[in-house]
Amino acid sequence: MNQVSSRRSPLERFLGVFTEVHAGEGPLTLLMAFNVFLLLTSYYLIKPVREALILSGGGAEAKAYLVGAMAVLLFFIVGAYAKLVSRYERTRLITVVTGGFIVCLVVFWALSRMSVPYLGYAFFIWVGIFSVMVVAQFWSYANDVYNNDAGKRLFPLVAFGGSFGAFAGAYIATWLLRFISVFEMLLVAGAILGLCIVLTNVISQRVWGKAAMEARQRELTAKAGREDASGPKQKESLGFDMLFRYKYIGLIALLVLLLNLVNTTGEYILGSLVEDYGTATADEVIEAAIGSGTAASIGDQDFGDPTSDETRDEIEGNVIGRFYASFFLWVNLLGMFLQLFVVGRLIKYFGIKAGLLWLPIIALGTYALIFAMPLIRFARIGKTVENASDYSVNKTTIQMLFLPTTLEIKYKAKQVTDSFMQRIGDVGSAIIVFLGTVPFAFGIKGFAALNLVFILVWFVLVLMIVREHAEIEKGNRPEVSGEPEPAKQPA
Repeated sequence: MNQVSSRRSPLERFLGVFTEVHAGEGPLTLLMAFNVFLLLTSYYLIKPVREALILSGGGAEAKAYLVGAMAVLLFFIVGAYAKLVSRYERTRLITVVTGGFIVCLVVFWALSRMSVPYLGYAFFIWVGIFSVMVVAQFWSYANDVYNNDAGKRLFPLVAFGGSFGAFAGAYIATWLLRFISVFEMLLVAGAILGLCIVLTNVISQRVWGKAAMEARQRELTAKAGREDASGPKQKESLGFDMLFRYKYIGLIALLVLLLNLVNTTGEYILGSLVEDYGTATADEVIEAAIGSGTAASIGDQDFGDPTSDETRDEIEGNVIGRFYASFFLWVNLLGMFLQLFVVGRLIKYFGIKAGLLWLPIIALGTYALIFAMPLIRFARIGKTVENASDYSVNKTTIQMLFLPTTLEIKYKAKQVTDSFMQRIGDVGSAIIVFLGTVPFAFGIKGFAALNLVFILVWFVLVLMIVREHAEIEKGNRPEVSGEPEPAKQPA
């Protein structure tokens, strides 16, 4: 170990502060982190355009219906993606898919200048599909670049690039909007995605070499040609069948679905408490202003006539906006801290099991506290820690679950679990919120209790996944790992 350490560059010694980095791993890890940084930055440049189009084209209430349309479309798009996986070498696959997204951005920019009706609806659906597919594709690629050991060590650093991209992207978008229109952000996002394609090609040539990449593409092309020439062929896997064929993949899909249900329902709980907080604060400010005969104000900010309905709405909006601005700031800061200083050490010393159990333990405490005392101060603390843990510890650990799997599972099944199942979770949460507010009156405590039930199932799923993961690493699931089953020792 000392010999390995002595050969490390100054860069690798610095990165070693955050996780274990071996000699020669520093440059590649930085390239991968920068790649996902650019992906998340491009997404956060697109988000303001999405909000501008959807709010001008039909209002926030349309979002709930559009999420269902996303899930339906993803079913077909993920299937089409699986067909591309069978025909293109990994680097060409990413180039083609990312290039397609760039073309879409240019088309949406052109349409935005023509006042096309219902463009906001189409763009909202497209962004929802884009945001999950490009991230899932990147992590499929990362699982391909790194082996099981290196991935466990280096994924925390790579994922930090995404966390920082999400944090910085919002500020970059705000800065850019001083110079360009909101719709021109689409062209900037497209240019950044073009850089991602360049980086991916650089990384692939560094890892596999140009000759190996070309040989792999010739192999896939020849295989597709033979299948076309042979007439009727065996049904091609589109990824969905793997959820039923492999217990391990099915459990991961259920985990993604369940944690999305818990988190989204938790966001509804927090949103309800924040709304009540905004209303109560507005009442206090207006009552104080009327009593003193002055204008309604919070600190140095003056809202005007306290008897006006517009003033009440403005105060409520201001209070809610300030709450969420502070909330997201602390979620991002805590998430980046956990990503840099906790995730790598947690996996190194306690393993995958600890990484997967971290979030349900946090969530259990959060919703038990909300159930006992549904107060905004407790919900804020709990959701801050929960969301920060989700974006760092949980998501990074889930990405590691695909390290010991076959190439086909990495690229096909992962799109199903990370893209399709996530949107199905969104649909499920919308149904739960509807049932809990319209036919029934769950209230804050009712939704918190429901989440507690989901979390108990979550613990069971984690333990089952950990057991299957251990079997895969031992070589006892060759159909998942692609490795030959170890020979049994003679009695």
